[in-house]
Amino acid sequence: MLAGHFGIAGMVKAWRPALPMGALLVATQLPDVLFLPLVLAGAEGMEAAEPGLSGYGSMWIHAPFTHALVSNVVLAVLVGVLVHLFLRDRWGRDAGAVLGAVVFSHWVLDLVVHRPDIAILPGGAGGLPSIGLGLWEIPLVAAALEGALVVVGAALYTWRALRDTPSRRRAWGYSAGITLLLVGSLVFDLTS
Repeated sequence: MLAGHFGIAGMVKAWRPALPMGALLVATQLPDVLFLPLVLAGAEGMEAAEPGLSGYGSMWIHAPFTHALVSNVVLAVLVGVLVHLFLRDRWGRDAGAVLGAVVFSHWVLDLVVHRPDIAILPGGAGGLPSIGLGLWEIPLVAAALEGALVVVGAALYTWRALRDTPSRRRAWGYSAGITLLLVGSLVFDLTS
């Protein structure tokens, strides 16, 4: 899931317009941003769930550090505290809590779609079972959920932009850009 995470950013931006869209987009993807260097280092990775299987949701994700439940709680709290300490005057008193929740939303959505490949403790410590509800095993339903998140995120973002931006042309431009990002990421998700 890539686009669905971005859809959350659009929803939150509509609810909290003072938060920069860039910060929301990064927050929704932060575990994946951290995942990439660990993949390059060989500490995390991906493999086909079944031999010959390809396409949307066809991978087992081996991300015992960046996607573990406890890692994501710590990451969300860390982001929340940093935003609260350094950006609350600019973004609002509860911006840290909101950004922390957005970071954690990544884990919640991944729990729904991933196969049971999500560790509870970092590194799979404690021998606890990996979890995941496996919606990717029903690609049509997973794609519909992700598409719904994109549509709702784009619609709410557009509604807020049209309501709050003095120039309707600029509001439509912002909305078109965000909608293209969301839809483009959904197409990428579904075709890769």
